[in-house]
Amino acid sequence: MAETPTIDDDEAAVEALKRFGLSTYEARTFVALQKLEVGSASEVAEVTDVPRSQVYGATDELESRGLIDVQQGTPTRYRPVDTEEARDRLYTGLRATGDAAFAYIEDVRGEQANLEERGEAIWTVEGEENVAARCASLIGNADADVLYAASDPGALDPLLEAFRGALDRGVAVTVVSAERPVLDAARESIEGVDTRVVPDDRDPGVSTGRVLLVDRDTVLLSVRPTEAMPHVSEETAFWSTETGFAMLLVAILREWFGDVGVE
Repeated sequence: MAETPTIDDDEAAVEALKRFGLSTYEARTFVALQKLEVGSASEVAEVTDVPRSQVYGATDELESRGLIDVQQGTPTRYRPVDTEEARDRLYTGLRATGDAAFAYIEDVRGEQANLEERGEAIWTVEGEENVAARCASLIGNADADVLYAASDPGALDPLLEAFRGALDRGVAVTVVSAERPVLDAARESIEGVDTRVVPDDRDPGVSTGRVLLVDRDTVLLSVRPTEAMPHVSEETAFWSTETGFAMLLVAILREWFGDVGVE
């Protein structure tokens, strides 16, 4: 999982707030008002790097976002909403903006696609978190069955919801491993899963991180860093779907896995 960043000064907080759509002056003004609790434009300008003339525009925008209250008078005074309310408003606004952006992206997806190039595509993805996310996405598209092979129980954890969702849709889910802890974890965490053990004499002897087969046309294979593969610095996977390569490899792997021992 990505580490939560640490923010330990005003400018770092300002940069973070800008990601929610605030301008630099708006973010600095908001931080200053949180420090002051209640303040005028002059007082804000004294505690932050915002010219007094720019505070008025910044507070107008902050008020329109519902992040501050304004008390008319001479001088006009400003009070920030509490941090929980501000967080909720900013998160809601960011989600709404993101939803709108992705709705547009969904509408235009594939408009300029080169279908010939896409036809036999084989893709790569690097990093354990990214590989797990790709696996979850592929499992989410399953219509009939999923076969997942791994040697580490931890490789199941990020995919539990995806497996359960597949089973809820009537998709058959099989977990395969040569390691008993993986199979035990699967049975304990995923109701309705089928598990199969790979005997020692069937160990392929390669540093495979995980194998995912979805229906008859989607495959993902990954490798993890080992002493035998010093050039691999992090888990790296290749995957393909609805291609001749994918269908051939799925057929080969399903035949190989098909006669391993049923738990």
